[in-house]
Amino acid sequence: MRPGDPIVLLAHSSSAFIASFLGAQEAGLLPVPCPPPDPLEGGRRVRERIREIIARTGARAIVLADTPLDAEATAALVVAGVSLVGETPRPLPDAAMRSRTMRRHPDGLAYCQFTSGSGGRAKGVLLDHANLAANIRSMAAGLSLTRQDVFVTWLPLFHDMGLVAYVLMPLALGCPAHILPTAVFIKRPASWLQLMSRAGGTLCAAPNFAYALCARRVSDDECVGLDLSRWRIASNGSEPVTSSAVTAFVDRFAACGFRAGAMLPCYGLAEATLCVTTRRPGEGAWFETLSQEQLVRDLAKPESSGSTVASAGRPLPDVEIAVRDSGGRPLPDRHVGEIVVRSPSVMRGYLASAESEGLSIADGWLATGDLGYTVEDELFVVGRKKDLIIRMGRNYYPAELEDAATTVPGVRAGRAVAFSVSAADSERVIIAVERASEDRAADEAVRTAVRSAVFSKVRFPPDEVVLLPRGALPLTTSGKVMRPEARRLYETGAWAEP
Repeated sequence: MRPGDPIVLLAHSSSAFIASFLGAQEAGLLPVPCPPPDPLEGGRRVRERIREIIARTGARAIVLADTPLDAEATAALVVAGVSLVGETPRPLPDAAMRSRTMRRHPDGLAYCQFTSGSGGRAKGVLLDHANLAANIRSMAAGLSLTRQDVFVTWLPLFHDMGLVAYVLMPLALGCPAHILPTAVFIKRPASWLQLMSRAGGTLCAAPNFAYALCARRVSDDECVGLDLSRWRIASNGSEPVTSSAVTAFVDRFAACGFRAGAMLPCYGLAEATLCVTTRRPGEGAWFETLSQEQLVRDLAKPESSGSTVASAGRPLPDVEIAVRDSGGRPLPDRHVGEIVVRSPSVMRGYLASAESEGLSIADGWLATGDLGYTVEDELFVVGRKKDLIIRMGRNYYPAELEDAATTVPGVRAGRAVAFSVSAADSERVIIAVERASEDRAADEAVRTAVRSAVFSKVRFPPDEVVLLPRGALPLTTSGKVMRPEARRLYETGAWAEP
């Protein structure tokens, strides 16, 4: 292989993955972290996914550290001329990794990070060493990190948050990092908090659902001896932050030493390496309740009842943000528009030219496709442009409908998706939810309750409520619901009752 050639890394969150990633960089190759086969994936689906990865990246080699493939998949790759590296690499000593991994030309590509795919097909983001170094510097300064900080994570290392924040940043800063396998956390959420306690963890990030999950499932017995008093940065991002999850987590673990000021909602995207804005240590979460009547007019006016939105904090050092209208003109505070970002962390581009369709970087400003508003220096994110539901000429955000649906007893927590589909002369609004149990006797009552909850929130009922079994909603590898795929499944009749 030649310098700059892509090499796909299919490995779990382990020392083998870290050594493979750093070894590929040391060899001058372009690491492309990808999710390893899931035990629940069928062999055919695994083979199709790997063939797609090879086709899109042009990689001629795959590292299979701790990730065996079935014989058919292995044979197909060999026939295609793809080299398989299956031996577990030998990790470099810590000091050697710290001193060698950043010895690269700033303009040289560091790695290719695939986006989550929650808004459609995952895209390969090309990041150079200058992007990576800039974002690490900005996060370290914005969060006041020191060598005394202790990093803990259960996040998959093939995702940007796990890789950048909990592998590369600790290496750059010389901090210890403790990595819990994702599957262990999902099976027993208390294992995350117990590791934070044992390690004296000061910094850990997670999506909103993880905080809600811990508040619900960690037992009193599992809280015995739990010390979370050193935890000063509990970043909350990657999906909408809800006041119910934040309040539940803070209240549940206050007796264990967790402080409300440590809960820090943030905003970022792979195209900007990782983090763009965050609340600062000690500030805690800030929520606004907005007038629904004004929000559909793209105005964020506080009111005693309505839609609740979390502040994602202020821009990191060396990061600029703005909110613009559809014509690219800057908007004042409390006007909803598209979020644009400018910083040294913004990517070089996408892996393939076809993936750059719709990409806009003008004068260094990246159009994110996310919608939000500002209040002085604070950013509030309300949704995605492509996900907007338009009803009678007004804009509604799917998260508002989804949040309302998941308050209904009988609906599985966090498992709802709202979208619109074209009908003869209008758009129909659909909400699909997963049942909390397999008892279908209450289906009609649940449908009625979902319609009522949504109507109470946005003043119109969904045209259809689809009830699904557990696990039916399509999710990304980071647990986000994939709205475009959900819409496709609905439109193709995949969810039709037998």
